[in-house]
Amino acid sequence: MRWGTRQPLPLPIAFVSFVAVLAVLLAAVFALPAAAHADEPAEGDNAVNTQQLPDSSFIYDTSIVDLSGADAYYDNPTVQVTGEVIGDSIRAGVSGRHRWITLSSQGDSATISVYMSNESASKIDTFGEYGTTGTILQVRGTFHLVCADHEGQSDLHAEAVTVIAPGERHPDEFDFNAFVPGIVVVVVGLVMLGVFYWLRERQR
Repeated sequence: MRWGTRQPLPLPIAFVSFVAVLAVLLAAVFALPAAAHADEPAEGDNAVNTQQLPDSSFIYDTSIVDLSGADAYYDNPTVQVTGEVIGDSIRAGVSGRHRWITLSSQGDSATISVYMSNESASKIDTFGEYGTTGTILQVRGTFHLVCADHEGQSDLHAEAVTVIAPGERHPDEFDFNAFVPGIVVVVVGLVMLGVFYWLRERQR
C-alpha cells in the first residue's frame, strides 16, 4: 500500500453510511410540517382563548369572614363554609319548602344568611344563643353577592348540608369562688361598722 493514496471504502461500510445520511434527511423533512403546524392557531374544540378570565366556579372551604366582606370575585361561585347555626329558622316564601338560617363564624362575629330546603334545615338540632352552642354545619352551595331572587341581599343557596357536630347546652353551674370577693367585702364592712359604733359609744 502506497502512502498518500486514498483507498475506496469497502462496499458494506459505504452502504451503511448512505443509509444513515438518508435517514437524517428524511427525519429533517418530516419535522418541518410538524413545526409549521405548531405555529398555526387551533380550531374547534382545541381553540384556546387567551383573554378568558380564570374560572372561579369551584371554590371550596371558604370562610364566612371572607364571604361577609366579599367582592365581585365571589359572585355566583360554588363555595363551602363551616359555621355555627345561631338565631332561628325562618320560613322562606309562601310555599314553605325552604328555610332561612344564619351561620356564624366560630370565634368571630361574621355571619351569613343561608337559604336551604326544609329537609336540610331539619338536620339542625340546636340554635346557638347564650349558654348554648348551635349545631355546627358544613354547607356547600352557590354564593350570591347580590341575589336577584331575594331582594339583592348577599346569601348562600345551600346544595349540600352536613352536620359536623351537634349542638350543646351549657347550663350555669354554681361557683362558690365567684362569691368569695363579695363575701369578704361584706364582712370587712360589718367589722368597720362595728368598730365605728364601738368608738362612738366610748366617746359618750
